[in-house]
Amino acid sequence: GDSDDDDDDASEEEDDGDARMGAGHDGNGAAVRVSTLNLVDLAGSESVRHTGATGDRQKEGVKINLSLLTLSRVISNLGQGAAHINFRDSKLTRILQPSLSGNARMAVICCATPSDLYLE
Repeated sequence: GDSDDDDDDASEEEDDGDARMGAGHDGNGAAVRVSTLNLVDLAGSESVRHTGATGDRQKEGVKINLSLLTLSRVISNLGQGAAHINFRDSKLTRILQPSLSGNARMAVICCATPSDLYLE
């Protein structure tokens, strides 16, 4: 009867060509470029002795500095072509891993002060 015909139509709809194309193609079979933009504000990463931060602010500054250190290690290892890059040492590098590795282009913009106060 009619119920058998309806089942055949449903299975044909599930086998749509777009579903076979995958996430990297549009409906016409053309490649699709995917981009990601990460904006990371690491304000507060100054030295504790200069800011006089205490309590939670001090802990936050320490975590930011550790994340910056880990990020610098990861970028350095990527530049040297290291066999293993440890992205798991900080939340920042774990979040940025897809943007830092593989076929990605990256720009890092740093705002640093030339003040003698911050020389170590």
